[in-house]
Amino acid sequence: MGNLSAHEAYFELACQFFWRSGFVSSPGSYLVHNKNRGIVKVGVGGGRRVSLPSAAQSQFRHTTKDGQDTGLFDVLNASVDADAPCFFLVSPDFKRAFRDARLPSAVFEQPRLEFRFSAATPHGEVSYAQDSSGVREARQMLSELVDDIIVPLGTPIPPAPLSFAEVSDGWERAESDAAFLARLEAGILALQDHPDGKMTMMRSFCRAIPCNVDRFDIYRQHARNNGEYACSHFFCLDETTFSFGCSPENTFEIVGGDLHVDVVASTCKAGQGEAFERRELIENPKQQKEHLATIESRSARYAPFCEAEGMTLIKPMQIKRLRHVCHLHSLVVGSLRPQITILDIIPTLFPIMGAKPAELLSLSDSDKSPHRFYGGIVGHWEEGYAGSFLNLRNALVQGDTIHAKVGMGVLRESNAASELTETEDKISGLMEAVFQCCQAENRA
Repeated sequence: MGNLSAHEAYFELACQFFWRSGFVSSPGSYLVHNKNRGIVKVGVGGGRRVSLPSAAQSQFRHTTKDGQDTGLFDVLNASVDADAPCFFLVSPDFKRAFRDARLPSAVFEQPRLEFRFSAATPHGEVSYAQDSSGVREARQMLSELVDDIIVPLGTPIPPAPLSFAEVSDGWERAESDAAFLARLEAGILALQDHPDGKMTMMRSFCRAIPCNVDRFDIYRQHARNNGEYACSHFFCLDETTFSFGCSPENTFEIVGGDLHVDVVASTCKAGQGEAFERRELIENPKQQKEHLATIESRSARYAPFCEAEGMTLIKPMQIKRLRHVCHLHSLVVGSLRPQITILDIIPTLFPIMGAKPAELLSLSDSDKSPHRFYGGIVGHWEEGYAGSFLNLRNALVQGDTIHAKVGMGVLRESNAASELTETEDKISGLMEAVFQCCQAENRA
């Protein structure tokens, strides 16, 4: 990998520590790399887990508060330890008819031990332990597992991204390209009556994954490949079920008394040069419309949690570069009202990727397969900070099967064939990491 920056080095050290610890496949253990903050958190399971069942399985009645279903989250609010950090995953399927009954609607995992890695402390420090004996155990782990690690680490990243045709071999589509194009065309047709309308449409993929391909290696390669993500994660739900991904954006972060919201919308193919990116993103009316509409809708969504001045755009339309795609990225910020917490905001988010106007939601969400955790939220909180990220460019491994989804924003000006190509570009980042790890294992 050549010489690593301080930023890359602390991530590699954290990954190596996590792998050496043996907790990678221990239920409840996690690694979260928050690039927005420049921090990796490694949590050791065995603390407290609050796992919320799907709505169909739930024994709890849903109540309505300001039009939102809150029953499951009321249970959560009463169950978590307010003094401990927490990693969480929430599926959008609790609002949908299509669910995987093997999975919970949400998991909130509070660790037994937690470690922090950053550019300032690349060899790690103890950030949480339940008691003094836990502190001693955590310090011993750092001493034994990190001190002799030599950087640079990792495997080379190919200079050019592999194509969708190369990396998609072995993946099964839940519907054919023709069927997906027909859904897209129906959506675009419906939007002709709604000049300011927008819908998010998705498609599903899966493939067999050999048992000898390390699940954590796939995550690590995915994170290495996709540089400018906002937050990546790896989480062991149980001995055979793993969630991982590299999200390009938060849904919100609470930093001190401020609410920070990423707006990542509008996409073009990466690696074509700055002139191409500017033409396709900055100067393209369709891309501008999509991005500005998303800024408006996100600002309106979070304004009720902020002081009277609402949300302010402080970083407009920067280009975020990932391995296979580029996006327009803006940042809006507001001053949080007193006493508002992350658990006040989370129940109001769903459906995150829906439709405007709402009457188009059934057409937008016409993929009749479970999202599992795709399009939900993933994040972490601790004292003084809470971050929730849109769970995109992610996968769920269940036994010997890996599930993935991809989505795109559709406007009345959209072209179905172009949107199909965009889905291929977006999901190629994840597929490339799987391809690389399978190839490496075959050569071993």
